[in-house]
Amino acid sequence: MYTVTVTSQGQITIPAKLRRELDLDRATLSVTKNDKGNIEFEKIPDFLSLGGSLNKYAKNINKGLSSEEIRKREKKAVEEGRIEDYKKSLKRMSNTLIIV
Repeated sequence: MYTVTVTSQGQITIPAKLRRELDLDRATLSVTKNDKGNIEFEKIPDFLSLGGSLNKYAKNINKGLSSEEIRKREKKAVEEGRIEDYKKSLKRMSNTLIIV
C-alpha cells in the first residue's frame, strides 16, 4: 500500500518505489479508470513499438499490385463496409416498435 497526495491542480505523484516495481518512466503513458471508487492504471505500449504487430493477421492479397489498384480495393472495401453497416441499422430499426 502506498500513500499519495493530490495537488491543488488534481495531480498525483506515483511513489518512486512503485514506479520501479511497475517499470514506469516518463515515456510510459497510462490510462486511468474508476472502478467502484478505485483508480486503476494500465500501461499503454509506445505507438512505434506496435509497428508490424498486425502482420500475422494481414493477407498477401495486395502483393504485386500497383498502388492505384490497392487504393481501388481499399475504396471498395470501405464502401462495402458502409453498406453492411447500413443494412444492419435497417434491420435494427425494423425490430423496433415505434408508437405515434
